[in-house]
Amino acid sequence: MSILEGLRFYAGETAVHRLDPRVKFLLSVLMLVIVVMYTEVWVLMALMSVQAAMAYAAKVLGRWLKTMKGSLPLAALVFLLNAAFFLSTGAYGSVQEMLYHSAALAYRLVLFLSSFSIFFLTTTPEEIGLTLTSWRVPYTYTFAFISAIRFTPIIAQELKDIMDAQRSRGVELDRGGPIERARRLVPILVPLLANALRRAYELAEAMEVKCFGATKRRTSLRELRMGPKDYATLLVSLALFFLAVYCRVFLL
Repeated sequence: MSILEGLRFYAGETAVHRLDPRVKFLLSVLMLVIVVMYTEVWVLMALMSVQAAMAYAAKVLGRWLKTMKGSLPLAALVFLLNAAFFLSTGAYGSVQEMLYHSAALAYRLVLFLSSFSIFFLTTTPEEIGLTLTSWRVPYTYTFAFISAIRFTPIIAQELKDIMDAQRSRGVELDRGGPIERARRLVPILVPLLANALRRAYELAEAMEVKCFGATKRRTSLRELRMGPKDYATLLVSLALFFLAVYCRVFLL
């Protein structure tokens, strides 16, 4: 469940928190594109170092590392599947080269998941909604997306609490075969589903009370405005991105 920590906002007064959310989103997209372009491990490690420095500056390094830790099982699965595929097809001449490319692909998955982690950790749901609204995204879809972001970590924490409660009552969730384990998940999924339905019903009532969707034109108390620091960050990020593209096309 630690991988979902990257979706939960953490309040702060750092320079990263104060950046315009549109700039932070563009930074995440640019890092994601660089991850797609490069397969060299040293480049991926440099990009990971940049993300770690941003997380440290935003004082969310611990939560960011939890997200990285939660992605390790998926990365290990990608490594094993790619290694088996390369071994069966003989795509690479040596075992070391095969392991190197398998590790690079697994590393890329971790960076895929971490590219937007800092954005969600330092951006409030309100700012995310304002960002999507400024891009002419219908508010219905914006509200659904924001609700998913807000409630996903809550549901994950509820799942953990229910599992701990069932273990304290003697339910052995980690023993037995796959079918037996699946049967033992019933006393976990039933209360989790009940809580999710109850929360959805309460949210629907609150939306109805506040006349959600009564008018198509909406106003907001706060408007997004970029300052000098936002423009400077944007220009530096674009310059570094085009440098990375140039190196990829003409040098590597």
